[in-house]
Amino acid sequence: MKRPFRAKSVADSLNNPRGELKALLDKANCLNSVAQTIEGYLPAELQAHCRVETIENNVLTLVTDNAVWLNRLRYFSSELMSQLRAGEFPSLISIDIKIKPDFQKL
Repeated sequence: MKRPFRAKSVADSLNNPRGELKALLDKANCLNSVAQTIEGYLPAELQAHCRVETIENNVLTLVTDNAVWLNRLRYFSSELMSQLRAGEFPSLISIDIKIKPDFQKL
């Protein structure tokens, strides 16, 4: 008689080095670390209106909630790029900025 399927524990799924959940958790932790680093470079007024979306292929993508903050972020982006290249991200190529009106700062 065949044994019924037994579900894996969450801990087993997260600790499996080849598992999809482990890869997703690692990517989320990496993105969170990048976001905290970048937030430290942003002026206080931009921090509440800006979020890191991704960093892939040495391109940083930031999102903001409206055009006013997009323009302020664009104005600051060259300084931000210089600071990031001088610090933790020397291979950064560019910064893309998008508007997502419904984004919520976590």
